[in-house]
Amino acid sequence: MIDWPQSLNLCRPLMHQPYVSLRQIDELVCLQIDHPKARALVALQGAQLLEYTPAGAQPVIWLSEQAEFKRGQSIRGGIPICWPWFGDARKNPETVQAMLPEGNLPAHGWVRSKPWLLDRISSDDNGVHLKLCFPETQWPAPFPQGVELSVEMSIGEELNIALLTENKSDQTLNISQALHSYFAVSDVIHASINNLIHVPFIDTLNDWNENIDQAPICISGETDRIYKNTPEMICIVDSKWNREIQIYSKDSQSAVVWNPWIEKAKRLSQFESSAYKQMLCVETANVLNNCKELPPGSGWVLQTNIANHSTPPIANC
Repeated sequence: MIDWPQSLNLCRPLMHQPYVSLRQIDELVCLQIDHPKARALVALQGAQLLEYTPAGAQPVIWLSEQAEFKRGQSIRGGIPICWPWFGDARKNPETVQAMLPEGNLPAHGWVRSKPWLLDRISSDDNGVHLKLCFPETQWPAPFPQGVELSVEMSIGEELNIALLTENKSDQTLNISQALHSYFAVSDVIHASINNLIHVPFIDTLNDWNENIDQAPICISGETDRIYKNTPEMICIVDSKWNREIQIYSKDSQSAVVWNPWIEKAKRLSQFESSAYKQMLCVETANVLNNCKELPPGSGWVLQTNIANHSTPPIANC
């Protein structure tokens, strides 16, 4: 049953949208998108795209089979929005920490487990296009007041997500941010990540030491890396599904590569112990020394375009 009081704001935008319907999953309201070009699921909580499958293809975005749809709780999988800090707030640059209140803060920011509002939605032969806005502009001090946040998605043969931060305050704003993309793979041992050779990265599992890769990345253990000054395009090659996922990022200078592997997977919430085989995070981001400074009156758009391409059979990683 649809939670209609929570969803009244959706009625007008959803009128005459043949490819979009409301779907209640446990405690959360979602948008179910069934377009000839692609299927997708978007939760209003967190403005989080949860599923994306182009027509005739394997899923591109991974959602945990144990995902919990609870109010005020993040959902495991999809593309969570991390803002205005990434990960542990106290490991962000001092300029970002100076914007934040003291005390315990949730991982990955304020907005991924709160409700957003659907501002507009449309569809055409190419896909479904929507904009969601975070309804709050009054933030816990000392974070500047009047900062606005919105996200636009185009869901079709390709997936495009753009996160817009607008600094309408009278103070300089410093933020870290990420589109925390969980990608679906046939088996992580059959996947490799290209285009990050010779790009410096911080290995958070090795005392945050800096290193570089001499070859495409193959996952063979727990991995948690932050790449700095990244190229515009990063590619996931899946030899078992004979495909490439091309991740184009705009106004993003960082990428986070994460897989929990065997032991950590056993400890994660909303995560089957074997699910580490089916997912690989390659996150479009601006973190660490790539965090962003926005003067009053300015804005920043963090954007990712995700394209699925079939390939001839290729060798395993």
